Amino acid sequence: MASRAGSASNRGTTPVPRAKVTSEPKESTPQATSADLKKISEDVLRAGFVKKVYGLLASQLVLTVIIASVCMYVPLIQRAFLAVASAQTWWLRLAFAVPPIASLVLLKFCKDRYPTNYILLFVFTLAIALQLGFICSVFNSLGHGHLILQAAAITAVIFLGLTVYTVYSGKNFSYMGGFLSTLLWGLSIVGFAAVFFPQLRESLAIGFVGATTFCGYILYDTWRLTKQLGYDDYIGATIELYLDIVNLFLYILDILVKMSADSEKKKKRND
Repeated sequence: MASRAGSASNRGTTPVPRAKVTSEPKESTPQATSADLKKISEDVLRAGFVKKVYGLLASQLVLTVIIASVCMYVPLIQRAFLAVASAQTWWLRLAFAVPPIASLVLLKFCKDRYPTNYILLFVFTLAIALQLGFICSVFNSLGHGHLILQAAAITAVIFLGLTVYTVYSGKNFSYMGGFLSTLLWGLSIVGFAAVFFPQLRESLAIGFVGATTFCGYILYDTWRLTKQLGYDDYIGATIELYLDIVNLFLYILDILVKMSADSEKKKKRND
């Protein structure tokens, strides 16, 4: 995420009459030109880095949408996922969890090794897309297909809006890092506690807190992408933004499903 040199020492030995005529302009011009060239070089490198990250991110999202759509609308796959959801076996959950975690661990050691880093990124994206496809398939079978589309549209609008705001506002969002980490730990603890106290999952507040947290992460990670990260950190930057989008989508979907369930309960009561 320039080095400068001066030539004041050379001016000390220059005769005064010559310094008045040409010495000072000739010495100041190369300094300004060098600084300008370095600034242009930094801008070009940063723009190339950002373009590369968003290109990879777009590829991830396209692959995710394709896989999720196949899982939702291919009857054979949908029935298989419903059987898995009904079984609730621990080894099937483990099978979904191991590939993304393993690929992330390997990426820490191979993030600069081409093409290994791209292969691991593909494996990670494929694993997350299958998890997302599993969730969407189950919700679609329950009659919530329209809510999935709504959640996807809302997520896209929020992500684009926050990205544009971060880039063009020029604000420094570095202060958000510690606060967001605290919120994320809180969500993780609540998620773990929900294993033993399932009623925690029914709270609508969790969905809103989660969605707000990942909106904050989109601001923070986009700022880091444009201002802070090194040019070799494109794999990590891509994964961070991808997970921000996926988690935001899941929390928005959770909110919509719970709100829909609450409205249906009210209708039944009124009837």
